[in-house]
Amino acid sequence: MSENARFRRQRGKGWVAALLAAAGFAGAIIAATPTAHADVPVLYPLYTWWNPDRGDNFTTGNLNDENSAVAAAYLPIRKEAFVYETQQPGTVPLHLFWNNARQDNFSTATPVGIDSAYSAGYTYIGVQGYVHTAQAPGTRPLYLFWSEARQDNVLAVDQTTIDSAYSAGYVLIRTEGYAPYA
Repeated sequence: MSENARFRRQRGKGWVAALLAAAGFAGAIIAATPTAHADVPVLYPLYTWWNPDRGDNFTTGNLNDENSAVAAAYLPIRKEAFVYETQQPGTVPLHLFWNNARQDNFSTATPVGIDSAYSAGYTYIGVQGYVHTAQAPGTRPLYLFWSEARQDNVLAVDQTTIDSAYSAGYVLIRTEGYAPYA
């Protein structure tokens, strides 16, 4: 091998080593995609939004629903808790429904809630995330409230939302599940 070829080869190795060191991989062997964190569940914030023109609360558990809330002129109120982005053991989907006549978003995770949504003329939109079916460490109840006067459903985990629902005349209907809370 010529002296120039040997120099270029050594310089190339130095460049790769410098790049790996800068990326925090000094001394590491690069292999296939790491799987060490594949089992760590990803959480997404569960937000409450309010549209004063519609008199509607909207709970969002993913970016698509957040974008829909913004596009429909909803105002962000607060983060209630979190939902899992993918199904985990002991969790069920949190479903989103919409009723055009009522101008109401409705989130539910129970078979009773799903039946209620369909029987009240709601249209199925999709899954917002996943919540626990039973109390687990680090979770809080996800309460469903209803206002007959406003024809509005609201999910509440945060005590401020719960207090606001009661003070606005909403009635507690049921616990829809349990959401991670931090």
